[in-house]
Amino acid sequence: MPPPHQPMYFVQDVPVRYKHLSNTLRVLCLFPAVWGVYNHLAEANSIDNRQARALDPMKSSALDNYVGILWCLLAGLWTYWLTNSLIRRWFIHYEPWPAMIRLLTLGTIFWFSVMYFVSYFGANEPIWPWMVICAILAVAQTIQILHFRARGLSGIESKKPRRDGKSLIYRTVLIPGGIITFMTMVMLLHQNNMRPSSAEAIATGGATGVMPTSDAKLFIQAAQIQVLIIILSSWTPKALQRRQEIRDTTLRLAPPNSSKFAYTYKFVLGEAPSNHAKNSLGVKINQEMQNYKDLLLLPVSDSAKDQDYKSFKALEWSNKFKFDFLCKTEDDVFVRWDTVAQDLIELGPSQNFWRGFAFWAMEPIGSDDAVIDNRDARRGIDPPFVSSTLYTLSRDVVILLTYPGPRVFTKNEAQNIGNWLYSFDLKPVHDRRIQQWDVCENDMIAKRFSDSFKPIESMGDMYKNVQEGRPLCTGFRQERCAPCYSCSNRLGHWRDRGLSCDSSQGISLIRSDSNDLGSTVNLRDTMPGLAAKPKWIIPGVLSDTSSIYSDTDEWTRLHWAIWTTDPAKTWKQRHYQAVETVFVHNPNAVLIVLSNTLPSNFFSAYTRQGYQIHIMAVSKELLLHRKWFFSAETEEWIRRWEEWSKKSPYFPIHLADYIRLVAIYKYGGLYMDMDALWIRAPGDSTTEFIGSDISDTESDHAWSLDANNTYLANGVMRFRRGRTMFREIAENSFTPAKYDPKCFNCGGPKAFTTYVKTRRSLLETNGLHILPREALYPYNWKEIMPALKKSDRAEDDVLRIEEHGLSIHLYGKVTSGSDIEEGSVVGAALKIWGLDLSPPFQSSPGGPRLQGPKIMYYQVSSTPSESDARSTLLDKVPGSFKGIDTVFVRGGRSADGFITKKASILITVKVGAIAMDTLGAGTKRIQMDLGQSITMAQLNLALSRLRYIPPTSAGWDGADNIKIQVEFGLMREQLDIPVIRRTTRPA
Repeated sequence: MPPPHQPMYFVQDVPVRYKHLSNTLRVLCLFPAVWGVYNHLAEANSIDNRQARALDPMKSSALDNYVGILWCLLAGLWTYWLTNSLIRRWFIHYEPWPAMIRLLTLGTIFWFSVMYFVSYFGANEPIWPWMVICAILAVAQTIQILHFRARGLSGIESKKPRRDGKSLIYRTVLIPGGIITFMTMVMLLHQNNMRPSSAEAIATGGATGVMPTSDAKLFIQAAQIQVLIIILSSWTPKALQRRQEIRDTTLRLAPPNSSKFAYTYKFVLGEAPSNHAKNSLGVKINQEMQNYKDLLLLPVSDSAKDQDYKSFKALEWSNKFKFDFLCKTEDDVFVRWDTVAQDLIELGPSQNFWRGFAFWAMEPIGSDDAVIDNRDARRGIDPPFVSSTLYTLSRDVVILLTYPGPRVFTKNEAQNIGNWLYSFDLKPVHDRRIQQWDVCENDMIAKRFSDSFKPIESMGDMYKNVQEGRPLCTGFRQERCAPCYSCSNRLGHWRDRGLSCDSSQGISLIRSDSNDLGSTVNLRDTMPGLAAKPKWIIPGVLSDTSSIYSDTDEWTRLHWAIWTTDPAKTWKQRHYQAVETVFVHNPNAVLIVLSNTLPSNFFSAYTRQGYQIHIMAVSKELLLHRKWFFSAETEEWIRRWEEWSKKSPYFPIHLADYIRLVAIYKYGGLYMDMDALWIRAPGDSTTEFIGSDISDTESDHAWSLDANNTYLANGVMRFRRGRTMFREIAENSFTPAKYDPKCFNCGGPKAFTTYVKTRRSLLETNGLHILPREALYPYNWKEIMPALKKSDRAEDDVLRIEEHGLSIHLYGKVTSGSDIEEGSVVGAALKIWGLDLSPPFQSSPGGPRLQGPKIMYYQVSSTPSESDARSTLLDKVPGSFKGIDTVFVRGGRSADGFITKKASILITVKVGAIAMDTLGAGTKRIQMDLGQSITMAQLNLALSRLRYIPPTSAGWDGADNIKIQVEFGLMREQLDIPVIRRTTRPA
C-alpha cells in the first residue's frame, strides 16, 4: 500500500525556524487584494452622493465596484495559494536566504503589476484590471501545479501526474474562477436590465446625449459662414430658467439661416452631479430636450469647479462637425448675435482666428490647494488668454485645441486655452465689447448677468432695447467704468484695480519692478471731465477742464503744435507744408496751435476747406487764468515768466517744453513740432508712444537710455490725458527751486529720458511704447542737411523711409537757414504729400486735382510675424490707401469764403473688392453721392477710408485693377491703379 499522499497546502512544510518569516510572506502577498477591496468599497459607498471630478467622470456604478471586489478576493485567494506552494517548494530545493530573495522579488513584481493594471484601466474600470490579474494568476497556478505534481516535492517523477494535476486545476483554478465569472455575469445582467431607456438616461444624467453628426449638419450645411454656438449650462433650477430666457431673447437676435450665414447652438450640460439633482430636475430636462432638441449632455462632471473640463469636452465633441467658427459662451451672458454674425460675415472664413476680451501678462490662477503669493515674480506670467464670457475660434484652432495627447488643466477654462495655444504662437484678437464685469456700454456684444452682481435689470430688458431701437444700455446702471472704456464721470476706474489696457492686446496687470524707484508708481491721475456748462476756450471743442475728444475713442484726433516766435521772421513755406502733411494723412485731425504770436486767421486757407485748425492764445496771464499748472510750485514758475526770460537764453524753448507737458496732461492727443513732416499716419488710433534718437554727444551719454546712447525726443509723441509722467517731469524741471535756466534740454529730451530710464519696465508694461529712431527721426540733426539737397536717389529714399517710418524731422534750428531743393528727399516728400493750399492765394493750374499711387503693391509676408502694439503702429496694412498709396484731392485755393462743392465717388475693382472702413465687407463697386455742400476735408476723409481686399480664391494670379472716379465741383478725375501682389520677408 503506497504511503498516504501529503496534502499540497499543508503549511507546516518549512523548517521551524523560518515559520514566522514564511507567515509574513504569506500575509504580504495579500496586501494588493486587500487594498483593492478597500478602494472599491469606499468608491461604492460614496458613488451615490459624490460629484465626479472632471478628470474622473462617473462611468462606473456601485455594482461595478462590488463585482470588482469579487475579483479582488479571487486574486487574493490565488495569490495566497501560489505563494504558499512556492514557499514549500523553494524552501526544500534552495537554501533559505536565496529562497527568501526569490520570493521577495516575485512579490515586488506582482505588486508593481497590480499597480500598473489598475492605473492603466483607470479608476472608472473596477472590473477589468482585476480580471486581467486573475487571468495571469490562473495561468501561473496551472503551470505551477502541472510542474510541481510532475516532479514531486523531491524532484522524483510522479507516477500519476496528469490525473492528480487535473484534479488540482479543477479544484483550485476552474471552480473558483467559474463561480466568480458566473456571479459577475448575473450581477452585470441585472444592472443592464435595471438601466433606463436612452431618453430617460439622457434626462437623468446616466448616459451621454451627443447629437449624431447628421443631425447637426441639418442646421449648418449650406452657407458661406457656418457657426456653431456652444453655451455652457448646468443642472440647476436657475440654469433651467436662464436657458429659456436665452431662447426668448438673445438667440432671437441671430439672423435667420441663409446662403450667407447659418448657425446652430447647443446648451452643454454634464452628468447629474447628485441623486438629488437627478431626481428633482431629470423629468424637466427630459421634457426640455423633447421640446427644443438643443441640449447636449456630456459624460463629464457638471460641477462648477470642473467647468474647464466640460468646456474642453464640448470642444472635443464639436470637432466632429463642419463649421467655420465656433462661438463659446455661457447661460448668464446676453450676446448680440446679430452683431457677432455681421462681424463674422464681414471677416469671412479665416484661419488662426481667436477673438475675445484678451488678458496679457497675467499671473497664473492655481489650484485650490496652491499657495499663491501676491505679485510673486517667481510664478511668472501666463500666456495670453481671453475671457470665458464669449470667445470665437476658427475651425483650425478647434482642431489644434482638441488634438489627441496629454494636456494640463488649470482651474480656469480660459487660461487653459491660452496655455494650449501658446506653443502654436497664436495670439488673441482683443475685443473690448465683451465684458465679464457688472458694467454696461452701448456697443457691447456680450454682457454677463451673473447672480453675484445682483442684477436689477434682465436680459428681457436689454432685448427690448434692441428690438425697439434704443441704445443697448437704456435703463441699465452705467455708473461703473467698463475696462478698456473711458471712465469719464464713472466710478471705479479699472486702473484702480491694478489693471492696464492696451487697445490691441487687452488687459494686463500693473506690475511693480524691482528696478523701479519705489515700490509702486502711480501711472495716471484722475482727470475732470467736461462740466455740465463748460467754460469753452475753443467753443464746442476745448474747455478749461477737458475736450469733447479727450475721454472718447477719438482722443487721437487732437493734434498739438506750438509757435512762440514772430512769424514774419521765422515762419516759412515748409511750416505750411508740415501742416498739410497732417491733413493729407488724417483729414479729420483737430490741430490746435498754441501761440502768442500767430493771428487768429493765420490758417484761413485751410479752415475754408473744412480742415480743423485752431489757434489758441498763450500768455502768462492766460496760463494762470486757465490754471495751466500742476502745483503751487509750477504756478510760481509761470508767475516769474519775465525773470526767466531775462536769465535764460533758452526760455522760449523751455516755455514750449512746459506748454506741451500741460496740454498733453490735461487733454491728451499727439504733439508735433512744426518742422515734423508726416509721410504716413500711425497704424492705429490707440497706442501711446514717444520717439527716440541716438546721441553722439559725449556729455549726453551720462543720462542716455541705454548703451546705444538712445534718448527720448519729445518732438513727436502721443499720449492719453492724465499720465503722471508729464506732471512729475514738470515738477522736476519747472519750479523755482529746480529750474535750470542754463540747461538747454533739461525740460525736454533729458527730462523725458531720465524719468523713463528709472521706470522703463513699469511704463512699457503699462502702455508706453518707445519707437525706434527710424520711425520718427530717420535723419538726426547732423544728417538732415543732405536730405535738403538734390539727389538722384531722392524718391527711392522717400520710399525706404515710408516703408518703416511715419515722419521726417527737419530740426528747424539746424535747417531754417537752408532752402529745400527740388529733387531732394524732403522736397520729394512735400511734392507727394501736399495739399497745395498754402498762401499766397493763387489758383492752382486747373483747380483741384486727384492724387493717388501709380501702382499699388499688395504686400504679403512670406512668414507670419508676431504682432504687438508697436508693429500695429508702424507696419503698413496690406490694401490700405496710406502713405505712398494715399488717395486725396489737392489744390484749388481761394482768397475768401468757405468752400463747399458737390462731391461724389465711384470705385470699381476688376477682380478683388473695395471697402470703405477697416472691418467692412468689400464689394466690387462702391458709388457714393456725398452731397451738394462738401468740403475738401470731408471728401478726403471719405477717400482715406478706402481699403482694397484681394480675391480669396487660390487661383488669383496676383494682379488686379482699381478705378477711382471723383467729382468735386467742376473737377472730374479718374485714377486707374494697377494692383500687384508682392511677397516680402519680415524685417
